[in-house]
Amino acid sequence: MGALSAGGLIGSLSTAATVLKTLDSTFSAIQGFGSSAEKQAQANALAQQDLALRQLQAQQALGQANAEQDAALQRQKIANDTAGAEATRMAALRRAVARQNAQFGASGLSSEDGSSEAVMLGLVNQSDADKAGQDALDTLRYQAIDQNLGQQKSVDVLQQAQLQQKQKLQNIIAGA
Repeated sequence: MGALSAGGLIGSLSTAATVLKTLDSTFSAIQGFGSSAEKQAQANALAQQDLALRQLQAQQALGQANAEQDAALQRQKIANDTAGAEATRMAALRRAVARQNAQFGASGLSSEDGSSEAVMLGLVNQSDADKAGQDALDTLRYQAIDQNLGQQKSVDVLQQAQLQQKQKLQNIIAGA
């Protein structure tokens, strides 16, 4: 074998150092690329999670708006039904009072007699009791509508919380 000269040895060491520096910078670039890719993947995952949450919120807002419109229509229907029932009740009361007055007149009793007044008052009281029953039923219907809206809001909040917890768990698993 030939002898190595000092100049040849220094040149070889210099070349080896250059190769090592190149390999080191390439390795750093590959690590940086991997790190950058991981960061990009994490950023994409977070963006997808944010999008999913915003879509859920938008969907729930639309559902809530529809539910409130339906509730308003139901309330309006109840109010219309109540007005119709009240008109029917008042017409029935007028007919009953007129019929009773006619019967009293046919019997020779005056409408100012104490017993005839008691009968008329009984008719009015019965009509008022019917109205109170209708009002109580309407109140229950309104409460049911309000309760349904409240339950829908609770379900929406629960769904959002579940999605956020699921996303947190995914982030923990992914090491974000």
